[in-house]
Amino acid sequence: MRTLQTPQASAGSPAGRIGAVAAAVIGLLAGPAAIPAAAYDDGPLDYVAFGDSYTAGIGAGVPRLSLLYPIDPADPKPCYQASPGYVDVLDALDDIDLAVNAACAGATAAATTAVAPTVPEQITVASDAGDLDSETDLVTITAGANDVNFINALLACLTRSEAECRTAVDAAEALAQSVLPAVLAQDYGAIQTKAPNATIAALGYPHLFAPEFAGGALVENIEIFNAGTDTLNKIIRDAAKSSGAVYVEVTDDFAGHGIGAEDPWINFNPADPLFGSNFHPTAEGYAKGYAAAVVEEVEIGELAH
Repeated sequence: MRTLQTPQASAGSPAGRIGAVAAAVIGLLAGPAAIPAAAYDDGPLDYVAFGDSYTAGIGAGVPRLSLLYPIDPADPKPCYQASPGYVDVLDALDDIDLAVNAACAGATAAATTAVAPTVPEQITVASDAGDLDSETDLVTITAGANDVNFINALLACLTRSEAECRTAVDAAEALAQSVLPAVLAQDYGAIQTKAPNATIAALGYPHLFAPEFAGGALVENIEIFNAGTDTLNKIIRDAAKSSGAVYVEVTDDFAGHGIGAEDPWINFNPADPLFGSNFHPTAEGYAKGYAAAVVEEVEIGELAH
């Protein structure tokens, strides 16, 4: 694993405050031409990770500023990560050797003017650095939620009426259906071009809330929001399937562990709604939810042998 220089950002420092706000407000959220798996040798799988805050590990620890990306004073794009996220858990396995985690909190799937390096930018940086190439065996990616303003839907469903929640979720779903299929296919295709022998795993998002959240006071809104997550996941799954990538479902893995459950795997501090790790998996969620799902659904043991 190539070590990144990542200075720690204290909670009270400017970087720490920016990281917390960015993570909370921005960071939410077998095909006809299958991507070929590499002819693996006896060594561990060469692994690269891309995506948003869920691959960056936000929620698993204190956000830190990654210096993987050069900071352009004319167009600063800070990249925040935390650990141990699911990428770190996978890297700890004997069968996997992480080359680089290029994910950033706030990243979008599209090549936009996002405040964090987008997935296309991450792919370019990793490729230029020699971390993403024909030797790459495994790539994981979470992307899509930031492209469709799901944070707006989340806030609406937590603070407004059922009708306003439904309107916000409907708007996010419509945007997802019109924009994401092509954008995600472009990302998966770009990865395939740079790493033609890699198995690409496109990861979905968990239901953030358990029905017990808020004692049932927002149960209708929570059901609407969770249904919106299902719509987003279906779009990711269909884009992965059409591109030959493997879709990794995580809603079942997180079932019974949403916010409001007795054993939640999603962070939520009601006293500080803008706390940086809110609405992101805990370290346990990354390990038992995301990492476990990747190992099972990508069949890591089979790829490595």
